[in-house]
Amino acid sequence: MDLIRSKRFSDHPGFEPRHQHSSHSDGGRGGQRWSLVVATMLAALLVGADGTPYRSTAAASETAGKRFDVTDYDIAMSYQPDIRTLRGVTVVTATATETLDSFTLHLSELTIRSVTVDSKAVTSFARTGAKDLVIVPATPIGRGAEFRVRVEYDGTPGAGWLPTTSGGATAFMASPSAWFPVREDANDKANFHLSGTVPTGWSVVSIGQEGPVRHESSTTTFRWTEPNVDPAHIAVSIDRFTIERSALADGTPVVNAYAPGLRESTKPLADRLPEILDFLSGAFGRYPYRAGGNVFVHVNDDGPATAPQTRPVYLGAGNTRYMTLDAVVHEQAHQWYGISTAPRQPEDNCLSECFAVYATWLWDEAKTGVGLDARYRDQVNTNKGNPGFWKELHRPDQAPGLNIYDKGPLALHALRRQVGDKAFHRLIKQWPQQHRGDYADWPQFETFAEKVTGQDLTGFFHAWFRSATLPADKYLWPGRLQP
Repeated sequence: MDLIRSKRFSDHPGFEPRHQHSSHSDGGRGGQRWSLVVATMLAALLVGADGTPYRSTAAASETAGKRFDVTDYDIAMSYQPDIRTLRGVTVVTATATETLDSFTLHLSELTIRSVTVDSKAVTSFARTGAKDLVIVPATPIGRGAEFRVRVEYDGTPGAGWLPTTSGGATAFMASPSAWFPVREDANDKANFHLSGTVPTGWSVVSIGQEGPVRHESSTTTFRWTEPNVDPAHIAVSIDRFTIERSALADGTPVVNAYAPGLRESTKPLADRLPEILDFLSGAFGRYPYRAGGNVFVHVNDDGPATAPQTRPVYLGAGNTRYMTLDAVVHEQAHQWYGISTAPRQPEDNCLSECFAVYATWLWDEAKTGVGLDARYRDQVNTNKGNPGFWKELHRPDQAPGLNIYDKGPLALHALRRQVGDKAFHRLIKQWPQQHRGDYADWPQFETFAEKVTGQDLTGFFHAWFRSATLPADKYLWPGRLQP
């Protein structure tokens, strides 16, 4: 579905509305409070903005079996908010891992004006399908050769480029091809550089570190850079932002950006970022990036919270029902679980979402004294008779369902009680540190957990993560959870 033309994010394919409890004093129902914001995020990330499922890494090779690794995206773009028109020039630097007589990038809907490879006009470029841009260079590119592709384009961006209620726009983080040519069907991290020009009074906020801002008579240009980023974790937002710049205690620069009308309600949440990152660093190890912050915009009341690298974007920040402290903790936790250490395939998504939700449990326990054992027992007893609740959290070749947000934190709390507090906290800290910058799969985590804890967890992981039924009592009530 075209999200831009959708009136509500809940119209997105795969969306399933769920109950929410926003209070910390939730009577043990904390896991059910995860709102439409998070549910929609899963649906949108596991299904592309055009409604097609994301392809796995195994399918990431080019159509003709030709492959290449991208090392750098250098994007110069300008945007006219009044007519929603974007003009861009992107230079993609890559290395061929096989001889290439043709290769494919992805760019949706925008009109392609020219393509060169190493400054030479290409033999041809043509679209196939909704966004595949097949390029035939003037001469084949040899295996191991570095090459640069320059693409010039313009027009009104399509799916994944979302207008905001204040007249700006934001790019959905899982849809980079909405605004620049990209290789988006592979786990292929690259350096990112953006120069974004907008009319005076408007701002461009993206990921990574901010460069010098250049003011001219009628335009302003903003620069952003971030090394080693998966294009799926890139976002850009354009609006009449109020931008606040600060730094963490270690000097890490922080940028918080508020679209018109949102600062009053969201600044108290943004102001707690140092506390949140300090807490998460204590739980998961050193913060993995050299920049941080938040971006608050409003697409509509159902706009999901998302976690681009370094700087989460809250697409429904004007909806105070969902724009909560838990949402900020959840999205910032993804910087460790989901971004720095990223799931290799959609089927491994518990490595992202299960841990981000459980981070809010840990926050509630530490900051407000919530009894997690009581919360666990209440949720288990409430859902014992609900088959959908117990669906697998890991199943080969199939992404988990929305129960990942409810069953996931229960499974991790049961694991904590199974192995003991010390071993569990050692595990959740060591995993993102030892896999920093990597893609990982769920079986790797199971092996790692057994190594760190020194326990045979085969039965436990089968009962909680690979089975679609209520776990047996010895796994359902481990340790001090026993009734």
